Amino acid sequence: MTISFVTPRLSVVEVEACISLSERSQLLACVPTILTPAVVAALPADFHDVNTPAAAEVWLDSMLSQSRLLLVKSASDDVIGFLFVYVAQGNFAHIGYLLAQACWGKGLATELLQGFMTDVGNTQPWQKLVAGVDQTNAASAKLLKKLGFVEQVTDESDVTVFEYILPKHKV
Repeated sequence: MTISFVTPRLSVVEVEACISLSERSQLLACVPTILTPAVVAALPADFHDVNTPAAAEVWLDSMLSQSRLLLVKSASDDVIGFLFVYVAQGNFAHIGYLLAQACWGKGLATELLQGFMTDVGNTQPWQKLVAGVDQTNAASAKLLKKLGFVEQVTDESDVTVFEYILPKHKV
């Protein structure tokens, strides 16, 4: 089932594998404007140096092959970020998210994740969400804790793993 939901300031829609050429072109044009060095500083290497149309194409194809990719759009319908969902097993999903730097500090990440958690709690069969956060990304760790994610003990020194148990859902 496709994931899509609306919050007071955002609309979020999953990118379909069969995206039209015009939609793909529009998406590829905005990818480098969102994946700036500040935005990707605490993200894995495949998010870095996505600053040309060719690099954006490689990045998009990689994201679509590895995960379910959701576009985060503003009220004016501009793409301002992405939410990534990788379902490792049927009962839980690994998530990642990012917003354009101009959108930081406005509560949009909170709104995005709250909307996502509500939607998937009602539409997906997952029991929990898992998020890995680079230890240099204090803002993301603080956000996840605020939303009820619990820090897990792991052997990884540079990534902190958080888990959120979804309430009994209505799927």
